[in-house]
Amino acid sequence: MIKKYWRWLLILLPVATFLAARFDAPLYSTPVAQVTRVTASASQTETDSNSNEDRLITQRVQARLLNGPGGTIALTNTYTASQALDFPLRVGSQIFVTKIHGQYQLKDDKRDAILLTVAMCLIVLMILVLRRHFWVTLASIVINTAIFLLVVHVDISNQSINAWLIFSGLAIVFTLVTAAFIVGVNRLMLIISGATVAATVLAVALGYAILSLTGYNGVHLETVKYVTQAPQLLFYVQIVVGALGAVLDVAGDIAVSVYPQAIGRRDKFRNGMAVGRAVLGPLIGVLMMIFVAGTFAEAVLWLRNGNAVGQTIEWVMGLGLAQSLISAFGIVLAVPLTSGAMAFVKQVDA
Repeated sequence: MIKKYWRWLLILLPVATFLAARFDAPLYSTPVAQVTRVTASASQTETDSNSNEDRLITQRVQARLLNGPGGTIALTNTYTASQALDFPLRVGSQIFVTKIHGQYQLKDDKRDAILLTVAMCLIVLMILVLRRHFWVTLASIVINTAIFLLVVHVDISNQSINAWLIFSGLAIVFTLVTAAFIVGVNRLMLIISGATVAATVLAVALGYAILSLTGYNGVHLETVKYVTQAPQLLFYVQIVVGALGAVLDVAGDIAVSVYPQAIGRRDKFRNGMAVGRAVLGPLIGVLMMIFVAGTFAEAVLWLRNGNAVGQTIEWVMGLGLAQSLISAFGIVLAVPLTSGAMAFVKQVDA
C-alpha cells in the first residue's frame, strides 16, 4: 500500500512541514506573535542628495502572542516602500518581538515556515529524480558540511595555524570525499581528484601571477567582506573553495564518459576534450550568472547614488569578477588535464 502511494506521500511532506512550522512557536524561547490587525498611521516622502525618493510608512499593529504568557499586544512598525532594509507587516504574519521598558517592539520576521518548506520541496524533488542515489547525495552533503564546520572551528580556535594550509587541506578532502561518492573508492576517483586539485592549483597560481604582475590594479582587496586582517589570504581561500565544485564537475563528466571506452590513447584524449568543450560554456556561464546575481543589488544601489559605471564595477564587482575569472581558469585547465590523465591510464592499462 505504502509502495503504491509513496510519491503522493512525498508530495504531502512540504505541506506537513509548512503546517508544523506555523505552529512551532512554543519551541522558541523568544516571544512569537501573529499579526491580527494592521493600520497605516502615517506616510511621508523622503529625498536624498542624489534625488532618490523613498516613502516612509508607519504601521500600527495588533498581534496575538503564540508562546509565553499569551494575550494581545500592540506595537508599531516603520518601513520604507523600497523595503531595502525593512519589511511591511500583514495580517497573518508571524514575527519575533522583544519587550523593552514594558513595550513590545518588532525584532524580526519569523521565516522558518517558508525556509523549511522550500528545503523540503528540494528534498522531495531530489528523491523523485535521484531515487536511491538521493541517499548518496545526502550523505555527501552531510559529511562535507560536517568537515567544513570542523575546519572552521579549528581555524577559529587556533589562530596560530595558517588558514591557507587549513583550507587547502579542506579543499583536498572535499574533492576526495565527493569523488568517492560519485564513482566509488577506485582508480577513477584518484584520477578525478588529481585532475581537480591540479587544475585548481594551476588556476590559483596563474591568477596570483597575473594579479602580482599588475599590482592588483582595479582589484580592491580591502572590500573583502567581514575581514579586517589578511584580506589577500581570504581572497584566495574563497577562490579555492568556490572553484572546486565547478572544476570537479568538469573532471567528473570527462572521466566518467571516457573511462569505460575501449579505444586507443589518442582517441580517449580527443573524446575527453570533446566532452570538456561541450560542458565548458554552460559551466562558465552559470559561474558568471551566480557572480552577477550576488552583486546586482549592491551595484544598482551604487548607480542610484550617483556613482559612475566604471567606479561601480571596480569597487562592487571587481573582486567577484577576478574570482570568477580565476575559477574559469580552473574549469578550462581541467579539460586537458583530465583528458590527458585518461589517455595515460589507457597507456598504462595497455
